Amino acid sequence: MLKVKTGKDFWSGVMFLCFAAVALYIARGYSLGSAGKMGPGYFPILLAIVLGLLGLLLVVRALVTGDEKLPNLSIRPLLFLAIAVIAFGVTIQPLGLVLSLLLTLAIAALASRETKLIETVILAVGLAALSVGVFYYALQLPLPILPSFLTAAG
Repeated sequence: MLKVKTGKDFWSGVMFLCFAAVALYIARGYSLGSAGKMGPGYFPILLAIVLGLLGLLLVVRALVTGDEKLPNLSIRPLLFLAIAVIAFGVTIQPLGLVLSLLLTLAIAALASRETKLIETVILAVGLAALSVGVFYYALQLPLPILPSFLTAAG
């Protein structure tokens, strides 16, 4: 079993390396340009390289200075947070911003066994109100606020 100083450093480094790899993959078709005349891929590729180096540094540091056993990776938070993000994307149009956010936060709350119902409800209502205020009223984004079946012309 691998020994690491902190599991957080190790897993953060792995996550940074994964994000950097995805960013480099996405930006592979962009022209790089030069430092004097930067192309559309210059900055994203530069940031991905810096992020990858930081991730590599964290992983190596966690492995070299390791004095404790590598903790198990908990799948529950990853699973429920991924499902929550997907649910928001799928439900924003038919359910509107408010119900989509409430559903998303309900699913995300399942990621932790320590979540309390009252805290989740307060957070969900507050975040929904803040999101409507910012995105719909302040920024005037054309987002559906309520479900389409409630706002459809009858």
